[in-house]
Amino acid sequence: MGRRQTIDRDGLLDAAERVVLREGANNLTIDAVAREAGVSKGGVLYAFETKDALIDTMMRRVVADYERMVEEYLRQTNDTPRNRLLAHVDANRRENAAVNARAVALMTSFLRAPAFHAETLAFYRELFGHADASTEAGRRMRLALLATEGAFVVRGFGLYPFTDAEWQAVHDDIAGILLAA
Repeated sequence: MGRRQTIDRDGLLDAAERVVLREGANNLTIDAVAREAGVSKGGVLYAFETKDALIDTMMRRVVADYERMVEEYLRQTNDTPRNRLLAHVDANRRENAAVNARAVALMTSFLRAPAFHAETLAFYRELFGHADASTEAGRRMRLALLATEGAFVVRGFGLYPFTDAEWQAVHDDIAGILLAA
């Protein structure tokens, strides 16, 4: 009896992310992931039954990384609506260009899935819900969120090549100008 082969799901996810970053989300295929990971197509399908299941798991990993950064920020501060938005700005600031590009590519690819689309809508409803637009502070919070998301999209689509210093400065401005206490 042969040794049972184990499939490294995280390794496959890493390989899939490399494919997305190098070739774009449109070129993410089970075959491309198998080649990148050095495994058979069947090995990828054993771990992820479909391409959508693979993308879903990739997105959930991106979201989990983001949520860890938000929770880390909130552990160091009080969990207030303002600090929730500051945590979002901080998490976005801490993502490097590759992580940002990966997230945008995956979101673009997967927003067509009704379940993920609904989850994304719920995420933004909750996030925008922290900004009471009937107050000046709430409107500033809303603008900070829109500025953060705009920067995320511009960087993620490669529309402007932010240097690391510029990226930090943009987020310093968002926090300092729009979210100053």
